[in-house]
Amino acid sequence: MKHLFAAIIKYTTNHIISHVPFHSIRMGWYRRVLGWRIGSEVVIFLGQYVQMLGVRSNGRKVSIGKGTVINWNCMLYITGGIVIGEHVSIAAGTWLVTGTHDIDDPNFTDSYHPIVIGDNVSIGMRATILGGVTVGKGAVVMAGAVVTRDVPPYAIVGGVPAKVVRERELKEFSYALISPPLFE
Repeated sequence: MKHLFAAIIKYTTNHIISHVPFHSIRMGWYRRVLGWRIGSEVVIFLGQYVQMLGVRSNGRKVSIGKGTVINWNCMLYITGGIVIGEHVSIAAGTWLVTGTHDIDDPNFTDSYHPIVIGDNVSIGMRATILGGVTVGKGAVVMAGAVVTRDVPPYAIVGGVPAKVVRERELKEFSYALISPPLFE
């Protein structure tokens, strides 16, 4: 019965709720049903795919800071835990993947590691961040990058696997991202 309930919640989250055009309904579902901690003025656009093993046990591992924007069609693999800071911009199609398998284990054992994203980080379109990675404050992940290792604060990384391209000049942030929409 527990597995059936989890399957229904996962299906509802990914195939119904993520396509409901009312932002407040989606946010209510993520907070109340999945148990995510979400700060004020957070925007989570349509089309998210949430990969999870359980419901509330995994949901409590998700924290999204004030003013963060998660654009359309991202994949959030939350089983290992995801902590996103304040005023983070996550572009469309980004994957945050906390799970993997041990390819040398005859049982192909799965393992999960958290992703931590600092304040004022900007993640480009279709980037992938793997479990166990911390992206430091003010860092930029370029579009299409695959981040397999920690990113230092204010670093700009790109490529596969991602490497530091340069350091971000901006160190003091005063911008605010978009306000939560009524629809979308």
